[in-house]
Amino acid sequence: DLLPACNGEITTMSFLQDVVDILLQYVVKSFDRSTKVIDFHYPNELLQEYNWELADQPQTLEEILLNCRTTLKYAIKTGHPRYFNQLSTGLDMVGLAADWLTSAANTNMFTYEIAPVFVLLEYVTLRKMREMVGWPGGCGDGIFSPG
Repeated sequence: DLLPACNGEITTMSFLQDVVDILLQYVVKSFDRSTKVIDFHYPNELLQEYNWELADQPQTLEEILLNCRTTLKYAIKTGHPRYFNQLSTGLDMVGLAADWLTSAANTNMFTYEIAPVFVLLEYVTLRKMREMVGWPGGCGDGIFSPG
């Protein structure tokens, strides 16, 4: 029913709006000091309470939305004011927006032809980073890489 299905625009917009609503509620709740950092359950408890098995048939959009809510219900709220960790820190709103943007664009950075703006942003960001560490005029080379 979703795009690229014929006449899938309304269903797609409604589904994505529901997902965005779930995500925004999670973000707001993450910063609420009256909530828990995590609603912790042992793995066997979560396995018994929910069906995590991969189905042979596609799930309905309502089931997918329920899975989104369940996933976030048991996720650690890294944006919570009382969340501290040595490897990950809070939730950055601009970074979150950037993640949504790059996920929606769904492109690779192999070449300028496939990702012109992202390739340019990588170029100017790396040049600025080289300037910050003292390389004259930002001369040098580099690439972003995950991990």
